[in-house]
Amino acid sequence: MPDDLFSQPPEYTIDSSSLMEIFGVTSWASKKIIPGLWEKVEELITQGIIISHTEVLAEIKKDGTKGEELFNWAHAHEHVFQTHQFETEGKIIRSMSSKYKAFVNNTGKASDIFADPWLIAQAKIRGLKIISEENRSGSKDPARFKIPNVCDDTEFGIKCLKLYDLTQERGWKFGAI
Repeated sequence: MPDDLFSQPPEYTIDSSSLMEIFGVTSWASKKIIPGLWEKVEELITQGIIISHTEVLAEIKKDGTKGEELFNWAHAHEHVFQTHQFETEGKIIRSMSSKYKAFVNNTGKASDIFADPWLIAQAKIRGLKIISEENRSGSKDPARFKIPNVCDDTEFGIKCLKLYDLTQERGWKFGAI
């Protein structure tokens, strides 16, 4: 097994919602409940198969509300969070704007840092799948759309997985808890 970062091409980009589940204490995906899941995810991160976007790092670091352990891990692993590709990502985000203006502009959200459009742009440009615990909005109102709603759009055609789906896709098995 390669032990150097980015020894393999990335396949996934991970959202803060999934990292929060792993670093949380009550979710089934918590590393405190199923440590083997974190070990597998961390291995993919180490290999460069899972990356993220610098905007996700900014969300995590913004105000510390995502959890101290996650904050500390993200700070120590900043290299996982890939920097902006302003020209190419900007084109994707601009193409989202006409249909998903509220989503792109973060309308109605409390934080001024909003990684979701950047994560989608990163995934589209690099041919990645997104790992996110967000649920699809049942609303027809684009202002309420989440990452999975935009990924489902045929214009973007990005596969969006939850951590559970990742375990299925990778064929991971964990013992009974």
